[in-house]
Amino acid sequence: MKLSGDRNQCQGCKEYFNSSFAFNKHRHGDHGIDRRCMTVDEMQAKGMSKNAAGFWISAAMPDAVTAEISEAV
Repeated sequence: MKLSGDRNQCQGCKEYFNSSFAFNKHRHGDHGIDRRCMTVDEMQAKGMSKNAAGFWISAAMPDAVTAEISEAV
């Protein structure tokens, strides 16, 4: 996958993230003690999902907003 802008890949779990915010959201625990990557199930339970390009995002856009955007185009 091509990384540009704020997109990044975690060197721990090798997952791809659409933003630093999404990347930081997937990290769990205290620095230097028990910091780790969340599992896919844990990320999904926190409302995270993958976008059409395959990058994890912090939260999926609500259907109502998606419909408004589609109607505007």
